[in-house]
Amino acid sequence: MKKLKTMLLSVLVSVTVFSCTSLYDHFTYTETIQTKLEALSLMDKSTRPFSDSEDQVIDLKNEMQRMVIYERGKQKNQITLKMWELISSDEHLMGSYLKLWETKGQLNEAFKDEAKPQIEKAFDLMIHYEEQKDKKSENALAQFINQFIQ
Repeated sequence: MKKLKTMLLSVLVSVTVFSCTSLYDHFTYTETIQTKLEALSLMDKSTRPFSDSEDQVIDLKNEMQRMVIYERGKQKNQITLKMWELISSDEHLMGSYLKLWETKGQLNEAFKDEAKPQIEKAFDLMIHYEEQKDKKSENALAQFINQFIQ
């Protein structure tokens, strides 16, 4: 009986320690999903005048910047940080889409339909990486980032 208690206690301690040292970050995961949904919803509105959604655009930009700052503060998290910087950048992905919408005042349906899958893929790669935290999902994220950096 004593051996069983000792074994059960060591299993319980191992599970507790393992779960506490997991690389998974629930905040990053849920905020990435929420930001993705907000971004894609806002893209659907980009065929209307920018001024109709300006407050939502500001909110989304603030959310993306908040994630950059949050990810910057975490250790061993360079790939997620790079992805958030890329997504929110005025030169790439969502940041550039929002900037173009503001500049032009309104975007056409064809442009939106072409840009949306690429932005959705960026968010999906981050979500998958946060779920898995494995080499395969990290490599997929790195490959996606590298096509913009080169």
